[in-house]
Amino acid sequence: LRVLITGGFGNVGRSAVTACQAAGDAITVLEAGGPRNERIGLALERRWSKSGIPPRLIFGDVRDPDIARKAVTGQDAVIHLAALIPPAADRRPELARSVNVGGTANLLSACAERPAPPRFVFASSVAAYGDRLEDYWIRTTDPLRPSPGDEYGRTKVEAEALVMGSGLPFVILRLAAIMSRKKLEPDPLLFSMPLATKLEICHTEDTGRAFARAARRDEALGRILDIGGGESCRCEYRGFLDRLFRLLGLGGIGGRSGVPESAFASAGFHCGWYADSDEADGMLGFRSKGLEDFYAEVAGATRWIRPLSALVAPIVRSQLVAASPYFPR
Repeated sequence: LRVLITGGFGNVGRSAVTACQAAGDAITVLEAGGPRNERIGLALERRWSKSGIPPRLIFGDVRDPDIARKAVTGQDAVIHLAALIPPAADRRPELARSVNVGGTANLLSACAERPAPPRFVFASSVAAYGDRLEDYWIRTTDPLRPSPGDEYGRTKVEAEALVMGSGLPFVILRLAAIMSRKKLEPDPLLFSMPLATKLEICHTEDTGRAFARAARRDEALGRILDIGGGESCRCEYRGFLDRLFRLLGLGGIGGRSGVPESAFASAGFHCGWYADSDEADGMLGFRSKGLEDFYAEVAGATRWIRPLSALVAPIVRSQLVAASPYFPR
């Protein structure tokens, strides 16, 4: 296939490029311009060239009609991943709406102008379901109720509506918590999820494979699918974070040498367990890794720095907790 991937430099984007390369696709990547992204593009081109023909890179704004027309011309499928995500989306809600909703509308219009419109595979999010702390089993048929103040979740709901009303052949993938050992830097946003949250992760490589296969499998057309890792990837956030922090040398959650539980929110976030993610895997066949595989990857990636991390753990924990808006001062 000839496939356009927007946001191809991101976590899921890189995995989608790799999966499409493995399928033999001719890939175009649309990414925001600027010196930083151009440097990233050069590095990625060298890496991707080792796996096959590297993607054609287009730098530009997804909201620019001319850029959108250039990018979608000649494509069989569009995998639309580009979006402003939290915490940036929370800090700049107007920009988030402009990119996540306006950018999607712009791409859809460019696709609709084509004599043979491409298939449109859209990346949505579990954030669309809102707070499911109590009612944690989730299905695609559930109401979409983003949590109050969650601009990202609201923009995903609005963009989904645009995709479904576009008249284009589409697939919508609502992503669970996507994990990669390469994205381990602590983020203050981690405190927004209550520790009792039921969490279903999906490995970034499996997620990229889901997009690559949604772009080519006719049985997925017109469907909304919950993309999660299934039973082997389900846990409670407290246990997940405790183990991850220990692997990073930060002492886990609670106790005298861990991150205090009082630093975490008690409600108002999202995530849960997908009751129908097995159906998505049956259709797309994307799963290959479970939660233990992810932990093993993190352990391997941190084995040399763990002794040093233990020495600076008190300082890192203090900095993390200081960034939590929930910790009682």
